Amino acid sequence: MSGEGSAGRWRRALRFVADVRPGEWTLALSFAGYFFLVITTFWILKPLRTSQFLGVLGARHLPWARLVTATLVLPLGALLAWLSARVPRRGLLLGVAGTFGLGHVAFWVLDPLVPPIWIHVPFYFWVDLFVTASVALFWSFLNEHVTAESAKRLFGIIGAGGMLGGILGSSLAGFLAPVLGGRQLLLLTAVPTAATFLVILWLDRRLRRTAAERPAPPAGESRPSVRTAWDGLAMVVRSRYLLGILAIVTAYEVSSVIADFQFSVHVAAEFPGAALGDERTAFLGQFSLATGLVGLAIQLLATSAVQRRLGLGAALAVLPLALLLGAGVFVVVPGLLGAAFWFGADATLNYGIHQTSKEALYAPTSVAVKYRAKAFIDIFGVRLAKALGAAVVWLLLAGELPARWQAVAAVAVVLLWLLAVRATARRFAQQEQRP
Repeated sequence: MSGEGSAGRWRRALRFVADVRPGEWTLALSFAGYFFLVITTFWILKPLRTSQFLGVLGARHLPWARLVTATLVLPLGALLAWLSARVPRRGLLLGVAGTFGLGHVAFWVLDPLVPPIWIHVPFYFWVDLFVTASVALFWSFLNEHVTAESAKRLFGIIGAGGMLGGILGSSLAGFLAPVLGGRQLLLLTAVPTAATFLVILWLDRRLRRTAAERPAPPAGESRPSVRTAWDGLAMVVRSRYLLGILAIVTAYEVSSVIADFQFSVHVAAEFPGAALGDERTAFLGQFSLATGLVGLAIQLLATSAVQRRLGLGAALAVLPLALLLGAGVFVVVPGLLGAAFWFGADATLNYGIHQTSKEALYAPTSVAVKYRAKAFIDIFGVRLAKALGAAVVWLLLAGELPARWQAVAAVAVVLLWLLAVRATARRFAQQEQRP
């Protein structure tokens, strides 16, 4: 009897974290593992790419780097959409993982042979292209194999895989950069890249067996395409609900760019020049490790509970409220400590509660919306929003305004963000009630 009682308590505790039903664990953990490997690779690379860029050009050039990244990502998104309509899913996933994996090794080979500005600046853009392509393909692959109902239950545990990846990648960058040198981190990415290949092959084989059990999507909707993305623009413009999602995405990206810039400025001032490159990489990695640990705790202990008990609107409001607090702290303490607290709120909450809640907004929509409107928002909306954030920072710098003014601008954006969350959450509830 006591054994049954303990088992019952264990199942209830597990449902508090993620309501995964019998038969779903294998799929959920496999996708969580896939996300874990992608984010591990990214967080090995991100501290290195940021540190190298700061060492070569300094923080003041980050806004134009953001604009260049946005420009590069748009044709990348179009290329991925075009390939998605013509290449089998397994081939596309493996091809993208292999291409970027070989690219990481190529940067390792070229690093000592090419002047820093000609290798570190392109590497900054390369890492952004890698994470954009890998994460977009991951969510596209995942959304093909979950229902609207299961998405709300499984996204929490799958998102936790990304949080764990961030912790591992940040740990490797933070503690190995001073020992091995930042350049050697590029070789470490070979391990998660090879593991990603194995997970993709295993998932593809398993999902092929169960494909007959799932209803086929309507003709023309099974894969995104460039035309699909632009058709999605028309859907977004005609729908207040989708405009609300786009507004949430835009407000987040603008706020994140501003907070990231201030954090980078103060990190560059604390660890100046190329001489402190490995120490700067280590600091960025260890900072990301700390935010990742906090984010994982929130993801496991709060995300699913908040979404199910308080509603998606409350879950979507967590990150803007945290960024609002962070910007306020920076206004009072405009130094590295204040900037770390501000940017740390983003780094802690984005990959967990915010991303999973944002993805859940598509759960009650039609298949056409999932494949068309979402394609437009993910491919074009996100990058244009990042470019807008970079333009805001650039304008504030051009006006030679004090750093506090960037926090004030971010506060204004966050307030608009909260209004969009309120309106969109209300429409989400209405969408759910429709037959």
